[in-house]
Amino acid sequence: MSGVVVGVVVLLVALVAGAVAVVVVRRRSWPETPAFARPRPVTSPGGLAPDPNAGFFVHRRFGFRKSHFFVGTGCPPVLVADFSSLDVLRREQPVRIARYGIRVWWWFEDDFYREAAGLGADDVRTWVRERERKRLARQDRARLLSAAEESLRKRDNE
Repeated sequence: MSGVVVGVVVLLVALVAGAVAVVVVRRRSWPETPAFARPRPVTSPGGLAPDPNAGFFVHRRFGFRKSHFFVGTGCPPVLVADFSSLDVLRREQPVRIARYGIRVWWWFEDDFYREAAGLGADDVRTWVRERERKRLARQDRARLLSAAEESLRKRDNE
């Protein structure tokens, strides 16, 4: 009878040790959340905005298998299933990377954007192109003003 009791105790200890091991492996398999990525309340549905904190990182899970995770401002790490195909697609069209609450993160060309207004890929592309046009127009205007000031200085010095 005492052999049965010892066997049951050993079995219970093994089950508890197995459960603890699963919890430890699970914690090691998911990366820590950076401070900037901790969830925050959305005060108002915002349009598209660049997210300088957003990006991908590689985390080795059990079996030394590499996993790609996305993290952004207010977005804890999200496992990205097919990183290589998204990397190809984002060069031609905006790709939705993650959703956390009502926020959505997009990857287009070399930048990441976040929004909470329910935009589609065409809206994101249009916004990014318009932003680029405005940036180029500001640069051109600054060059023209600089050239005009230089011309006025030369004329005043003569």
